[in-house]
Amino acid sequence: MLPAMGGDHTAGYAVTANILKVGGFVDPTKAEGQVDLSRNLQIATAAVDATGLCLFVAFGVLDNPEGLPAIVEMLNAQYGLELTVNDVVALGQSILKNERAFNAAAGFTNADDRLPEFFYNEKLAPHDTIFDITDEELDSVFNF
Repeated sequence: MLPAMGGDHTAGYAVTANILKVGGFVDPTKAEGQVDLSRNLQIATAAVDATGLCLFVAFGVLDNPEGLPAIVEMLNAQYGLELTVNDVVALGQSILKNERAFNAAAGFTNADDRLPEFFYNEKLAPHDTIFDITDEELDSVFNF
Protein backbone atom coordinates (compact mmCIF):
# COMPACT_ATOMS: atom_id res chain seq x y z
CA MET A 1 0.00 0.00 0.00
CA LEU A 2 1.67 3.14 -1.20
CA PRO A 3 2.47 5.91 1.22
CA ALA A 4 1.84 9.53 0.27
CA MET A 5 5.32 9.88 -1.23
CA GLY A 6 5.03 6.76 -3.35
CA GLY A 7 6.81 3.46 -2.88
CA ASP A 8 9.31 3.72 -0.04
CA HIS A 9 10.96 0.94 1.91
CA THR A 10 10.88 2.96 5.14
CA ALA A 11 7.15 3.77 5.20
CA GLY A 12 5.27 0.77 6.53
CA TYR A 13 8.27 -1.55 6.67
CA ALA A 14 6.25 -4.80 6.45
CA VAL A 15 9.37 -6.95 6.45
CA THR A 16 9.11 -6.76 10.24
CA ALA A 17 6.00 -8.98 10.35
CA ASN A 18 6.15 -10.56 6.89
CA ILE A 19 9.66 -11.98 7.13
CA LEU A 20 11.23 -11.36 10.54
CA LYS A 21 8.07 -12.09 12.56
CA VAL A 22 8.65 -9.02 14.73
CA GLY A 23 5.37 -7.73 16.17
CA GLY A 24 3.51 -10.81 14.96
CA PHE A 25 3.39 -12.59 11.62
CA VAL A 26 1.48 -11.86 8.44
CA ASP A 27 2.13 -14.34 5.63
CA PRO A 28 3.85 -12.37 2.84
CA THR A 29 2.44 -14.69 0.18
CA LYS A 30 -1.20 -14.02 1.08
CA ALA A 31 -3.42 -10.94 0.90
CA GLU A 32 -4.98 -11.56 4.32
CA GLY A 33 -3.78 -9.05 6.89
CA GLN A 34 -1.66 -6.97 4.52
CA VAL A 35 -3.95 -3.91 4.50
CA ASP A 36 -4.11 -3.68 8.30
CA LEU A 37 -0.38 -4.33 8.56
CA SER A 38 0.41 -1.60 6.04
CA ARG A 39 -1.97 0.88 7.69
CA ASN A 40 -0.63 0.29 11.19
CA LEU A 41 3.02 0.37 10.13
CA GLN A 42 2.56 3.57 8.13
CA ILE A 43 0.93 5.23 11.15
CA ALA A 44 3.75 4.03 13.41
CA THR A 45 6.44 5.07 10.93
CA ALA A 46 5.01 8.58 10.60
CA ALA A 47 4.90 8.94 14.39
CA VAL A 48 8.44 7.58 14.86
CA ASP A 49 9.75 9.87 12.12
CA ALA A 50 8.17 12.85 13.89
CA THR A 51 10.05 12.02 17.10
CA GLY A 52 13.42 12.13 15.37
CA LEU A 53 14.10 8.52 16.31
CA CYS A 54 15.50 6.04 13.82
CA LEU A 55 12.90 3.81 12.17
CA PHE A 56 14.78 0.77 13.43
CA VAL A 57 13.62 1.57 16.96
CA ALA A 58 10.53 -0.38 15.86
CA PHE A 59 12.45 -3.63 16.09
CA GLY A 60 12.96 -3.04 19.81
CA VAL A 61 9.40 -1.85 20.39
CA LEU A 62 7.08 -4.11 18.41
CA ASP A 63 7.65 -7.24 20.49
CA ASN A 64 7.93 -5.40 23.79
CA PRO A 65 4.66 -4.26 25.41
CA GLU A 66 6.62 -1.67 27.41
CA GLY A 67 8.41 -0.30 24.33
CA LEU A 68 5.93 2.25 23.01
CA PRO A 69 5.00 3.54 26.47
CA ALA A 70 8.73 3.99 27.14
CA ILE A 71 9.08 6.09 23.98
CA VAL A 72 6.09 8.19 25.07
CA GLU A 73 7.70 8.67 28.49
CA MET A 74 10.95 9.69 26.78
CA LEU A 75 9.13 12.29 24.67
CA ASN A 76 7.26 13.61 27.68
CA ALA A 77 10.49 13.94 29.69
CA GLN A 78 12.39 15.58 26.84
CA TYR A 79 9.73 18.12 25.91
CA GLY A 80 7.76 18.56 29.13
CA LEU A 81 4.63 17.06 27.61
CA GLU A 82 1.91 14.77 28.88
CA LEU A 83 1.35 12.62 25.80
CA THR A 84 -0.31 9.22 25.90
CA VAL A 85 0.21 6.29 23.57
CA ASN A 86 -3.07 7.27 21.88
CA ASP A 87 -1.69 10.77 21.29
CA VAL A 88 1.32 9.34 19.48
CA VAL A 89 -0.92 7.13 17.32
CA ALA A 90 -3.10 10.18 16.57
CA LEU A 91 0.05 12.09 15.61
CA GLY A 92 0.97 9.42 13.04
CA GLN A 93 -2.58 9.46 11.67
CA SER A 94 -2.59 13.25 11.46
CA ILE A 95 0.69 13.28 9.55
CA LEU A 96 -0.63 10.77 7.02
CA LYS A 97 -3.89 12.69 6.62
CA ASN A 98 -1.94 15.90 5.98
CA GLU A 99 0.28 14.18 3.43
CA ARG A 100 -2.75 12.75 1.67
CA ALA A 101 -4.50 16.15 1.69
CA PHE A 102 -1.40 17.75 0.17
CA ASN A 103 -1.38 15.12 -2.58
CA ALA A 104 -5.10 15.57 -3.23
CA ALA A 105 -4.58 19.33 -3.57
CA ALA A 106 -1.79 18.56 -6.05
CA GLY A 107 -4.24 16.52 -8.15
CA PHE A 108 -3.42 12.99 -7.06
CA THR A 109 -6.30 10.52 -6.70
CA ASN A 110 -6.75 6.90 -5.61
CA ALA A 111 -5.81 5.92 -9.16
CA ASP A 112 -2.27 7.05 -8.35
CA ASP A 113 -2.13 4.40 -5.61
CA ARG A 114 -2.34 1.60 -8.16
CA LEU A 115 0.56 -0.53 -9.32
CA PRO A 116 1.22 -1.20 -12.99
CA GLU A 117 -1.07 -3.89 -14.43
CA PHE A 118 1.67 -6.53 -14.70
CA PHE A 119 1.86 -6.77 -10.89
CA TYR A 120 -1.70 -8.12 -10.93
CA ASN A 121 -1.17 -10.84 -13.52
CA GLU A 122 2.54 -11.76 -13.81
CA LYS A 123 3.59 -14.26 -11.17
CA LEU A 124 6.64 -13.39 -9.12
CA ALA A 125 9.16 -16.14 -8.40
CA PRO A 126 9.96 -18.02 -6.26
CA HIS A 127 6.43 -18.26 -4.80
CA ASP A 128 4.55 -17.56 -8.05
CA THR A 129 2.39 -14.92 -6.39
CA ILE A 130 0.67 -11.89 -7.84
CA PHE A 131 -0.41 -8.63 -6.20
CA ASP A 132 -3.95 -9.56 -5.21
CA ILE A 133 -5.03 -6.63 -3.07
CA THR A 134 -8.24 -5.19 -4.51
CA ASP A 135 -8.77 -1.53 -5.34
CA GLU A 136 -11.34 -1.36 -2.53
CA GLU A 137 -8.77 -2.71 -0.05
CA LEU A 138 -6.15 -0.23 -1.29
CA ASP A 139 -8.63 2.60 -0.87
CA SER A 140 -9.32 1.50 2.71
CA VAL A 141 -5.70 1.74 3.92
CA PHE A 142 -6.14 5.34 5.04
CA ASN A 143 -9.62 4.90 6.57
CA PHE A 144 -8.88 5.93 10.13
